[in-house]
Amino acid sequence: MKKFIVSITLLILSQTSFACDENCKRAKAEAAGNIKFASYLNAKYCKQTSVDFLLQGKKSLQAYREKQLPTAHRGGAKNIRSFVLQRKEWLQECDKYLQLTEQGRVFRDKETTEKIIGALTATASELEKVMKRPKNDAEVLDLVVAPAGQKFDELFTLVDAHYLELQRRGLL
Repeated sequence: MKKFIVSITLLILSQTSFACDENCKRAKAEAAGNIKFASYLNAKYCKQTSVDFLLQGKKSLQAYREKQLPTAHRGGAKNIRSFVLQRKEWLQECDKYLQLTEQGRVFRDKETTEKIIGALTATASELEKVMKRPKNDAEVLDLVVAPAGQKFDELFTLVDAHYLELQRRGLL
């Protein structure tokens, strides 16, 4: 009877060793896709990257939208476009990692992730138009920046909705 209880106890305790942890999932994904993930990529890093974007990135973009965009300054548009594209790249890298290691998506689900990344792309595209517009002393700045402002507002709406969803679920 003692052997039976010890066997059952060992079997129960060994169940955790049968589960595939993050390192195991990472190794499987690298082997299956014949890829090598950057050493810094892990679920914790990706979660922090998305939360930083939701909190700090949005705050920086809002400050630009309110204070600098109305001036239509080319240098400012170039800098914030680089900022947007860099965050988009980081988020896409994390999303790919999370998908391939079967740990979800960077913004919880496919639809939300695609919408936010699409909004980042659209915003960067409009900033490029502001940046590369021909010089014209008679231009009306409000008309020049209106499309970019609209893309910023769409991005903020998506980010706010996702942020509120995370708060409702107690994940933030």
